[in-house]
Amino acid sequence: MTGHTSAVTPGTNAGALPDPARAPASDMPLDLRLTLAEASIRSKPAAAELRWSLFQLLCVMGQWERALQQLQVFAQLSPPQARPAQAYRDLIRAERWRAKAVAGRERPGFVFEAPSWVDGLINALRLDANGEADAADTTREAALDHAPLVAARSPQFLLEWISDSDSRFGPVCEIVTAGHYRWLPLSDITAWQVERPSTLLDLVWAPCTLTLADGSTLRGFMPARYPGTENAQASSSERDALLLGHTTIWHETGRTRVIALGQKTWTTNAGDMSLFDLASCAFSNGVTKQEPALQGGNR
Repeated sequence: MTGHTSAVTPGTNAGALPDPARAPASDMPLDLRLTLAEASIRSKPAAAELRWSLFQLLCVMGQWERALQQLQVFAQLSPPQARPAQAYRDLIRAERWRAKAVAGRERPGFVFEAPSWVDGLINALRLDANGEADAADTTREAALDHAPLVAARSPQFLLEWISDSDSRFGPVCEIVTAGHYRWLPLSDITAWQVERPSTLLDLVWAPCTLTLADGSTLRGFMPARYPGTENAQASSSERDALLLGHTTIWHETGRTRVIALGQKTWTTNAGDMSLFDLASCAFSNGVTKQEPALQGGNR
């Protein structure tokens, strides 16, 4: 599985970013870029664009408390950006909720009532948190066995089935919408459009639009990395690659537990694909034996 690399431009009208924060494909280590961004602020503490630059880097590095502090100062220095600043506060709050959910300490939110197999995945997380690994494996295995098979189609691929490569989620889409972290079974989605990265923040939370099975439209953000990526035990260069979504790694524990770090990745009958490999995708419940149609009628 190879990661996704993309150029970056500012995410708001806060002004041009200094070079250390602009390009995720840069060879400059994140720690050095952070040091340079901090030095720039010390020389120009009232420059809102420098605060925004530092905020982005801190989000990529998973330093949420510091990121919130810089976001608050940025909003004070640039009042017209108060609404985007609030949106990113909500995303950081959702990221913390997400961490508690995968640790088995909180339930994720939902768009529709959770089916029993999704409850099974959540119960498996709770059992893992309690050290009951065998029971967690049994519960997760049963949940995945009962999850509906979902077929998918993108402009490049026709897939018989798709699921998150991290078995804690299975055939579930994580999404942050209206400021809340939610789980949405793939069987409840008929199509999605994920924006390709244009800012550093898009490598953490990818803006997306989903069409749901009831015909409604849902706008929000898909987490573009797996929870805990910021705590990966790796060399500096390997950690940077994970934080910037250039790669994904997996750890297998027990019969069913596969934990991923780095870029969000889907596993399919055609192999593993990154979130941005399937940026435009249509879905159908595999039980119907219908080939999903892309929006606009393209076949």
